[in-house]
Amino acid sequence: MSSNGFNENKYTNSLTGSTEKVNSFLNDLRDLLNKHNVKLYGEYCEVYMKNQGFLGYLEDNIETVEITDNDKSLYSSYKCLIKDN
Repeated sequence: MSSNGFNENKYTNSLTGSTEKVNSFLNDLRDLLNKHNVKLYGEYCEVYMKNQGFLGYLEDNIETVEITDNDKSLYSSYKCLIKDN
């Protein structure tokens, strides 16, 4: 485990229930995007919000989720509260 709490071994492929977990994640993500009128496009995960247009690129930085543009953080979530078990 690295100093930032991310453990790559916990994110390796597993066949047990993987299809259900992925489908559940995608359904939750779709619900969240719909709730906030957000669309994600392209291979760089462009973020568009209704009535605001292009916001930047979605980036998961393990402890936060950010919207960035040209390596500059424009918006950032709160620090992740989930701890690796």
